[in-house]
Amino acid sequence: MLAAIRQFNLTVWLVILSTFAGRFVLFMIWPFLAILLYQKFGLNEFEVGLFLALATAAGVVFGFYVGYLSDKIGRRRIMIAGLVLSIISMIILGTANSLALLFAGTLLQALARPMVEDPGRALMTDMIEDRDVKDMALHVRYFALNVGAAIGPMLGAAVGLTGQQPTFLLLGAVYALYLAAAAVVFNMERPLKGSAMAANFTFGDVMGVLRRDNAFMLFVFAGLFCSIAYGQIDAGLVQYLQQQSVADIATLYAFLIGTNAATIVVFQFPLLKLTARISPFLRAMIGVALFAAGFLGFAVTPVEPPFALLMAMFVLSLGEAILFPTMNIIIDRLAVPEMKGSYFGAFSFSVFGFALAPLVGGGLLYWFGGLALWLFMTLLAIGVALLFLLANRFSERTV
Repeated sequence: MLAAIRQFNLTVWLVILSTFAGRFVLFMIWPFLAILLYQKFGLNEFEVGLFLALATAAGVVFGFYVGYLSDKIGRRRIMIAGLVLSIISMIILGTANSLALLFAGTLLQALARPMVEDPGRALMTDMIEDRDVKDMALHVRYFALNVGAAIGPMLGAAVGLTGQQPTFLLLGAVYALYLAAAAVVFNMERPLKGSAMAANFTFGDVMGVLRRDNAFMLFVFAGLFCSIAYGQIDAGLVQYLQQQSVADIATLYAFLIGTNAATIVVFQFPLLKLTARISPFLRAMIGVALFAAGFLGFAVTPVEPPFALLMAMFVLSLGEAILFPTMNIIIDRLAVPEMKGSYFGAFSFSVFGFALAPLVGGGLLYWFGGLALWLFMTLLAIGVALLFLLANRFSERTV
């Protein structure tokens, strides 16, 4: 592992460290946006879900085309533009005093996020030739993401920043630092292969390749349903605690998110070593099976005292530690090399599940209650495992 890490260059470290810093601040505020909409603007659970779904859906559709553009004109240019939009969106979100402005900022951030994250992951693999080093870079990026997510909400709660609207301005400052660092590093290093590798491909050509790749398309649909289920950890879980009349939602949710991220920080690499000889698709199936167990735990455990709820989050988090880094590896291995950005962008369609998640979760909570929400997500996770199995069978390449 250390031998692989020593081969990371400045660009890889830039993406990893910036991911850590961004998530550190983001998790102080973004999951609490649902509470802000509920308490400050008086939206009910379904309306909160609709608000978040519309913005996220726009970002998902745009993200697919961004992946194609990153192949066409270069990943680094797209990332720079996305960072500028991220800074603007954070300023709007940090100062908005109306629902319309808050939606505008949320929409702009939804558009900017795939411009930074999807090309960033593809750029990391462009910078590395060795397969094992590529896989390790994707694992370390995900590890850094969760270190930030673990520390952010707890430190934010300690200093009074958790769930506060001005925290968006702090996140804007983090993006500004990322932009400055990227301007320096991108001028110092170049990818091993140019990222504008698909200059002779039209958008229609890319669509044709993706449509014919049965394994990848099944994988995208599996990712879509997985995103709907996992997305409940954001808006769905917060609203569930709100519905259960938890006295201090912000503190309990901060501890739940902290448990989620801390579990991944502690167990990601031991689990990687434990599952190293297992194929990526089978690893993904194990991860989503643990998701199902965690959701079932949410369905049958009381919220007070919160110990059983924290245990359910721990089980779900073990699944996440296995599943999400593995999904990035599967995309990288399934992708046609000259269309890697397009593949990562196309997989962003699975993120449409995060747009549907608050809508589905809010609707289930509003009309049927928390038990129905978590049982439905348990069944959905089982369905995702079956789709992974089918995708593995359709795969024409060894992943």
